[in-house]
Amino acid sequence: MLKQVIKYTVPLLLLLFIACSIDNTKYIGTVSKEYKPLPNFDLRNQNDNQINQNSFGSKVILVTFMYTDCKTECPSALNDILSIRDIITENKDRLQILIFSIDPNENYIDVKNTLSKYQLDLDVTYLVGNKNKLKPIWDYFYVPVGNVETKRTDLTWILHSIPAYLVLPEKNTTLIYTEFNIDSILTDLNSVLN
Repeated sequence: MLKQVIKYTVPLLLLLFIACSIDNTKYIGTVSKEYKPLPNFDLRNQNDNQINQNSFGSKVILVTFMYTDCKTECPSALNDILSIRDIITENKDRLQILIFSIDPNENYIDVKNTLSKYQLDLDVTYLVGNKNKLKPIWDYFYVPVGNVETKRTDLTWILHSIPAYLVLPEKNTTLIYTEFNIDSILTDLNSVLN
């Protein structure tokens, strides 16, 4: 019994210590202990254009992860992004919304259709690629992705969460949101962009 208490208490205390040692007073998102710029990548966007980590210059970048066949969190997150479309448009030279696919079978045409459906085809960059190109990005941003086979041959679910990262290159800062919470993200965006 004592071993179990120690087994669970020590990691909890360690996490508490780390959380308390981070200066998180300026932002709602958790400030990453180390700056996490975009990792190296070479992927295609919804317009079949080649995009890499240098394509965005010094823009503030909101990074998240989705797939077009998602029926749960992804549509909600896309609606949330649509709700801040005015801010995206007003700050197009300073802000980039970047979505990495979590489905290596997704193609740019499906992505373009989904973004058009949400009226976001001009406002975000949604990147697709094969698993060899996407998995290092998922790993870099700690996004667990798992497939669930179903009895229906036309259906495969992808288990995932939708974390978000606000990458602030000019401040060498990365803010982490364990779940896509547009209110928290919006508060921090307003703080950073104003």
